[in-house]
Amino acid sequence: MEGCLYRIKQFSVNLSPSERKIADYLVTHPAQSVHMGVSEIARNSNSSPAAVVRLANRLGYKGYTELRLSLAKEVFSTDSGKETSVFHDITATSNVEDIVRIMIGLAGESITGIESVLNREELETAVQIIHGARHVLLSGVGASGVVATDFQQKLARLGLLAIHTSDPDMQIVQSCALDEHDVVIAISYSGESEAVLRVAKEARKNGTPIIAITRVGENSLGKLADRILAVPNSESLFRQGATLSRINQLLVVDIIYATILSRIQEQASGIITRTWEAVSHVSGKDTSRSKN
Repeated sequence: MEGCLYRIKQFSVNLSPSERKIADYLVTHPAQSVHMGVSEIARNSNSSPAAVVRLANRLGYKGYTELRLSLAKEVFSTDSGKETSVFHDITATSNVEDIVRIMIGLAGESITGIESVLNREELETAVQIIHGARHVLLSGVGASGVVATDFQQKLARLGLLAIHTSDPDMQIVQSCALDEHDVVIAISYSGESEAVLRVAKEARKNGTPIIAITRVGENSLGKLADRILAVPNSESLFRQGATLSRINQLLVVDIIYATILSRIQEQASGIITRTWEAVSHVSGKDTSRSKN
């Protein structure tokens, strides 16, 4: 697992005071920390060995040893001396060139962050659940609804019965009819969308598995979900519009789609070809019909 320092910074807002002391110490003294054991880290950060272990587990590591190995890999990487690009807010004086550079830079950095925060085991299990589900209900509103629509189209191309409606109330109604053979994919960057939370709560009553695509760290949706596919906390600069969060969620959707496709490549090729031909307007037969 790469990007240890990035993960620490992403999770910092949700850490307990004792864990935050350790996180701050690791971020401030990464090179020294890789040579320290649990007790020494705890002593230097004015915390406790138990908090060190809890922090490692919260970050997705099996223990402090794995965290330290990941940190060492990052510290001694040939890229460790590179400065992270820092972009400033777009202002009234920003020209088009500035805006293009800022937006592309922000998007690139945010997408790279997904590699650090997306748990591979959670992803593998989520893929198995989705592939084996009878129905896939996709829940999301606003920008997350756009992501849900995109995912519904992708899953349909794979021959999976995926359902999504832009009406939040209908999403809730549909979740009431699910059972343990189905799955809900709940998409909310904040993890606090009222409609999405109601969908998840109704699904939980029925024993329906819930997969959340949401920001890293604790939130209400994450507490309801069986599996969490996390995206970075990257929306602070542009809260007036969902920009980076939408891009990150779409990339996670593409990763899920590609993983499912890789598992069922032979059987999927037939349905993908058929669905393309069914809606294609380039063949002579379809063209003639469209003219009539």
